[in-house]
Amino acid sequence: MKFYSHSLSNLTLVSAAVYILILAITAKGISFYGSQHPQKEELLIVHGIVRQVRLGGEGKSTWFKIEKDSRINRYSSYYGKVWSGMKHIQEGDRIIVLAERNKLSRDELIRGKSYYIWELIHGNDVIVAYKDVHEMVQSKEETLNRYIDGFLAISAVFVIIAYIRQLYSGKEPGK
Repeated sequence: MKFYSHSLSNLTLVSAAVYILILAITAKGISFYGSQHPQKEELLIVHGIVRQVRLGGEGKSTWFKIEKDSRINRYSSYYGKVWSGMKHIQEGDRIIVLAERNKLSRDELIRGKSYYIWELIHGNDVIVAYKDVHEMVQSKEETLNRYIDGFLAISAVFVIIAYIRQLYSGKEPGK
């Protein structure tokens, strides 16, 4: 199969199927890259002071701006989840966070580095436990991966069907 650049008027069933397959492969690659998380021992340890708190809720993100070494960065809760005990954290409080850098941040140049919280300790209380975040993230990523795998399989079958259909119609594939 050859890949040709087509205008929309020259779009064939095969080329449309191939474009959809490429989209599915790209989604799989992004999903794979985004799901590569460090082990607990490899996470960034942050001892800092809370400078701003935003607790999410319906469709809103949950994050803290934490100052460490005169730098303020944003630390977000995975999937915007508000963990019990977070509402007790106030500006000026000292906290300890195990964090992972947000590798897929689109606006890092504008807003600065952002991180995901894997563990959060406030005073002597573990507000967010690593084990709980790990289980939640793994579960959601497995669900997403199943959908992407389904999309990938369907798009591959679509390419095969479109290619066979074109072969039997007497046209040269890709034209």
